[in-house]
Amino acid sequence: MTILAYQHFLQQASRRLHDECQSGRRNAVLIINFERLIELDGILGFTIVDNTLQQIAQQLRDALNPDDLVGITGRYQICCLLVDLLTDAHAMLAAHKILRILTPPFVLDRKNIILAPRLGVAVNSASGDELDQLMCNASAAVRQAKLEQLPIKLFHTEMQDPLLFQIDLWSDLGNAIENGGLYLGYQPQIDIVSGKIKSTEALLRWHHPHHGPIRTDKLIQVAEGTALMSKLTLWVFHTALRECSEYRKAGLNAGVSINFSADDLRDPELTELVLQGLSLWNVPPEDITIELTETAVMDNQAGTLDTLCQLKDMGLKLAMDDFGTGYSSMARMLDLPLDEVKIDMVFVKHMTTHHKHDRIVDSMINLAHRLNLSVVAEGVEDVATYERLRTLGCDVIQGYLIGKAMPLPELIKTVNDQFPAHCFRTASQIIA
Repeated sequence: MTILAYQHFLQQASRRLHDECQSGRRNAVLIINFERLIELDGILGFTIVDNTLQQIAQQLRDALNPDDLVGITGRYQICCLLVDLLTDAHAMLAAHKILRILTPPFVLDRKNIILAPRLGVAVNSASGDELDQLMCNASAAVRQAKLEQLPIKLFHTEMQDPLLFQIDLWSDLGNAIENGGLYLGYQPQIDIVSGKIKSTEALLRWHHPHHGPIRTDKLIQVAEGTALMSKLTLWVFHTALRECSEYRKAGLNAGVSINFSADDLRDPELTELVLQGLSLWNVPPEDITIELTETAVMDNQAGTLDTLCQLKDMGLKLAMDDFGTGYSSMARMLDLPLDEVKIDMVFVKHMTTHHKHDRIVDSMINLAHRLNLSVVAEGVEDVATYERLRTLGCDVIQGYLIGKAMPLPELIKTVNDQFPAHCFRTASQIIA
């Protein structure tokens, strides 16, 4: 049987599925996605890749039952309709059979090509699902397989909810950026020797009108890779500088740390955005720290290092956030114009109770100081941790022991009411 093209597959599969469901039989849809084929387009050409997909589809057609259907439903995607299954488990058995066929290298022009297939499986419910719904479910299973780095994933109803939730958030986030709904919380950072409030970290907050507080990592995940990311960065940067200017006028002589993402570093307009903010809000550039995740600063993409150097030339400080949780290269770190590293709270929180955590923090502080970098410890929640960090020579601390992230009015009131000198002389004063 020939391999069906997209529209022909949809028509035949829809009719076949309707007939099978009318008979009360079990059916399933398998979607196979080939992640490596996209790389071959620019090497071997579109025609060869298309022919390769046709050959793969024919192999699957020969391996499946005569009544099953196989169609090419995307540039790098094949869809199979499996009919008259004895049990739901037989759909997974068929998926594993297909995986065994596709796992060995595919010989193409005397070259062995690794296809790297991902399979999503969706079995129709007792009430009988339409083809479109089954294909949606199988696609959701493919996405989940990629996230979990699995070759095969069976669809469960819980998979659909996060994706729909993310689509809703994306639409609402654009409106929140334009019309309000976002705000920044500021968490104090304290110089561990003088006790003075050195800076604050501006942390993005969103209280969704229907879903309540949205976690910052979820918010960034929604925006990253889309046009919203640059708009969000623009809003955060200008808001942080404006509010930093306000709390400085209110008597808190402290800088501000602002988080940028890997997407931001790849934005060709980033440096212009920063220049505009500096000229508008009258915050000295040396009091502004740009925090970047370890993954972002280790990105070797063209232009990333140039962008970091341009930010540094403007007078801004650069910090590596979440230090120790990624895959730092010492050679790469030597090239980066960093000013500080932030030790992740996963190490700091347990350093007084777990010897290995203490040794790791000690090593990080020593390494950073040997590279002439300042060290900020996140997640400081008790006096014992504060005292230990002070003994180890940590420069700055941040965490609930000092204060949580607060909106601007609360920050100003808290500092004026509790810390009129903006200074903590001893550990006992920190918790007073």
